[in-house]
Amino acid sequence: MSRHNARHALAEADRPAGKPQTRIPAAKLATYFTEEQIQVQVAQYLDAKLPKDWRWFHSPNGGHRLKSVAAKLKAQGVKPGVPDVCILRPNGPPIWIELKAFAGVLTVSQKDFMSWAIAAKQPFKVCRSVGEVEVFLKEYLA
Repeated sequence: MSRHNARHALAEADRPAGKPQTRIPAAKLATYFTEEQIQVQVAQYLDAKLPKDWRWFHSPNGGHRLKSVAAKLKAQGVKPGVPDVCILRPNGPPIWIELKAFAGVLTVSQKDFMSWAIAAKQPFKVCRSVGEVEVFLKEYLA
């Protein structure tokens, strides 16, 4: 983790050793927050801290679904790769945040969306904790 909120991250001694791409035993991963847990923490943070005239939403593209449900959502316009969080503000571009668990990686469609957002000069960040979201927003808006 590059930046984190100490309340939401493991102590240095509890973190897996080695490079981030090193395979981490499942028992060690269980000590980290899941993406769903991080999403709930981020939702609570955004609800409490964003200015009142800003809006945000979570795009629930991930998760396991029945094929019939997935087909209906696709027909309704659900697109792969859309980030987990979009923050809308009155005087600026949307802010895109993709949430990942500690060992999570971006899919090809998520990488494509990230490239598009950056080319369009829209802020985009992959975050692995509510602390990283907080730091990103403070640095971007400073």
